[in-house]
Amino acid sequence: MKLHPLLLALCLVSVSNAADFAAWTHRQTLRLMQPGLTRLELEPALLDASRTTGGAAYHDLRVISPGGVETPYLMALPRLIRPEMLDALAFKTTLNPATTVLEFQPPAGSTVTEVLLQTQATGFIKSATLEASHDGTLWQTLASSELLCRQNGTERLRFTCVPAEWKHLRVTIDDARSAPVAFTGAQVRRDLPELRTLPQPVTIRARTETPGETHLKLDLGSANLLLGHVRLHTSEPVFQREATLLDAHASLFRLQHEGRTVEELDIVADQLATAREVELVIRNGDSPPLRIDSIEATRYPVPLMFQADAAGEWQLFIGNAQATAPRYDIAALGDKLREASAHSATASAVEANTAFRKTATAPDTGDVGPAIDVSPWSFQRPVLFKEAGVLVVELEPTVLARTANDLHDVRIVRDGHQLPFIATKPGVEREIDVAIAEVSDPQAPTWSKWDIQMPFANFPASELLLESPTPLFARTLTVSEQHETEQGHFERILSHANWQRRPSQPASTFHLSLYTSPRAGSIRLATDNGDNPRLQITSARVAYPVVRLLFRVPDTTPVFLCYGNRRAPYTRYDLQLVLPEFATAIKVAATLGDEEKLPGYSADPRHPSGQGSPWLWAALALVVGALLWVVAKMLPKKVA
Repeated sequence: MKLHPLLLALCLVSVSNAADFAAWTHRQTLRLMQPGLTRLELEPALLDASRTTGGAAYHDLRVISPGGVETPYLMALPRLIRPEMLDALAFKTTLNPATTVLEFQPPAGSTVTEVLLQTQATGFIKSATLEASHDGTLWQTLASSELLCRQNGTERLRFTCVPAEWKHLRVTIDDARSAPVAFTGAQVRRDLPELRTLPQPVTIRARTETPGETHLKLDLGSANLLLGHVRLHTSEPVFQREATLLDAHASLFRLQHEGRTVEELDIVADQLATAREVELVIRNGDSPPLRIDSIEATRYPVPLMFQADAAGEWQLFIGNAQATAPRYDIAALGDKLREASAHSATASAVEANTAFRKTATAPDTGDVGPAIDVSPWSFQRPVLFKEAGVLVVELEPTVLARTANDLHDVRIVRDGHQLPFIATKPGVEREIDVAIAEVSDPQAPTWSKWDIQMPFANFPASELLLESPTPLFARTLTVSEQHETEQGHFERILSHANWQRRPSQPASTFHLSLYTSPRAGSIRLATDNGDNPRLQITSARVAYPVVRLLFRVPDTTPVFLCYGNRRAPYTRYDLQLVLPEFATAIKVAATLGDEEKLPGYSADPRHPSGQGSPWLWAALALVVGALLWVVAKMLPKKVA
């Protein structure tokens, strides 16, 4: 085999030594019997380990020679572009007493896989036959008695056939049972020859019905697959639905006509599925949900090509989100090498990289931060973890209740020094059941009122989740709490919301968002029923947002979380500069130990100095004395 001169030059260059692959999670061994251009289709288990974070797919793959040298490679990925639709040439229509004959020619050199007819007509169903010829005399049937239709938003005007080059195409449409339809043209689809697909097993993990929609959670068996088609299998005799999968949209239908069936059950994805699980949404409108018997899918192979300078055992490393996309000059030869003959390799099973270290997956931010005196803080908890790396710890509600809303009084402390951290809110909420009891108010007989007991005071609640069996109602709900201040006692409104239900609607959980978190241990829910039956609420839950801290530790030296100091200055950590690297690092799960009181503890953590400063009392005394002196001077003098 004669190689391109540029490729030969590249094969003589050692890109870099593979001395340390501690940041890569997985590896696979390749056994090459001879040097030369080598081609290997990567298996789903290897693709599943890739930690692609954007840009080029599988950018964290590295090919290492038996001598430990990183070797340039080419990912001969299929060009997942929409099929090229070409206008047919010499389109001609012939009307016969019982048929319409359409004759046309595909563009020269086209490999035809599909024919699409064009018409402005609506409301028809026709039987048709597709034929092809090389010389216009001898014809071969490619599709017989296919149903073409356009009805009620459903459309099928295409024929599919085995890929082949044809010079003449002919469609004969049966008009025996209905008036002829005016077809104005045709298009042929020309696929790239590389778009070969393989079957990919799919499992339906969950099915959720919402008003008007069916949500199916599909397990593809692997992440990072180049997904081809997804096909539904259903026993429903007649239906029409719109479906969405990833960024692909499709109209799915099945029609019955004179004992024959026309259907479209495929969703053309043609894109990278970065997650193992994807969601298929079927919009039912007012129709009942479809029975889904099973789902099948296809994927595109992912070929790897590289020039092996020696036989022996080669290594593939993958699974490093921090890896930059390689810039190999060999990529310029992609089109020339796609179809080049190459040797094959024998691959072992994909396995965990024994040299992997979690500490290698995030940038070094320094082991020692500035010194800190934690005596002004009220509380601390030990951070419990088993290995060094980027730790992720979720703050419990009790911790959030004792900290400022913006977390400016939170510190991570190790050996008397701060560790910089990043606070994240992933958009996840936790739910806790709470006690709810209806209370009577003789002074407001039309009102329904409930007391909801919070888990504790200052609970960081973001919404209430309410359940009601009442079939018909429209109410405005108010959430409030009784608040005590130095100025006195008053009612504090936490939220207003409208909730309604019709008999045709199934009972569902009502999410009532709170404007602000409650401070009291109990809150009041109330609504005016007017002249209607009383609203029933049978149970309640309270949700709070998850807050997590990310920080790096170089070893297992004890670490503490300190909190509860409202006078603490705001932190300014340079760690924000490497937020993407920290977010994609392999995390070490950590938990919090038991709470301990620090010298700054006070009964009310929101007022850390419960007795007040002596200087404050002295200032108040001085002000009071001055006011008394002014008042005394303003009083009229006593006349003798």
